Amino acid sequence: MKEMAKLSLTLMIVCAVAGVGLAIVYASTKPIIDQRAIEDTLNAAKSVIPGAVRVEEKSEGGQVYWIGYKGSDVVGAAVKTVATGYGGPIEMVVGLDSAGKITKVVVLSMSETAGIGSKTKEESFLGRFEGVENPGSVDIITGASISSRAVIGGVVAAQEFAMEVLGLGESKAPINLAIVPDGTYEGTGEGLMGPIKVSVVVTGGKIESVKILQQDETPSIAGPALKGIPQAMVDEQKVEVDTVSGATFTSKGIIEAVRNALAGTQQ
Repeated sequence: MKEMAKLSLTLMIVCAVAGVGLAIVYASTKPIIDQRAIEDTLNAAKSVIPGAVRVEEKSEGGQVYWIGYKGSDVVGAAVKTVATGYGGPIEMVVGLDSAGKITKVVVLSMSETAGIGSKTKEESFLGRFEGVENPGSVDIITGASISSRAVIGGVVAAQEFAMEVLGLGESKAPINLAIVPDGTYEGTGEGLMGPIKVSVVVTGGKIESVKILQQDETPSIAGPALKGIPQAMVDEQKVEVDTVSGATFTSKGIIEAVRNALAGTQQ
């Protein structure tokens, strides 16, 4: 009995000493690890903004991002984003050019299954995003659908943030409704999940109605845009209405479809 008590006491002492030792090591190495993580993130941000001579870090609502400058001109941006994969958080930095297209995606950390979900951090997958205007159209990896969809979702979220907050993207001349002949026009734009087809009725230089004829968007995400954007066009009597937060791609797809429907009338 005494031997058992001595053994237990010895184990307790060993565990206590080991615990103190680990705490000391953690306390001494944590600042170094944290500093290295900051440097790695900054280097990733610089690497995904081609042509940037200077990179300025900013934060809005807890969202960290960087703006790339060449002289006084904005040449692009980088957004840090976190998606939830099969094995846990996937931390990424997403680069965009001044037109809102994806320049590069760098994965900072992930815990996906080795040889399966971990394939999403390889260049063979991340390279699919480069130069893409709609990252939602990127093909997933067979056998790693959860992980690849998580990465795609993170890239989409980063791009939506950059477009909404930083105003990246191409500006186009507004549609002049006054010169649109009376009639019903159809057009197609690119949504997050594929083509969006619309029908637009114009009478007396005014938009009478905008109807969605075809779309494959996710209802829980795109619903507010599918309903709100057409109504906003009728209420405000213009095509270039504000996008719906959280459904930027769907919003832009509807706007693009209406623009394409009326584009031939602007000559």
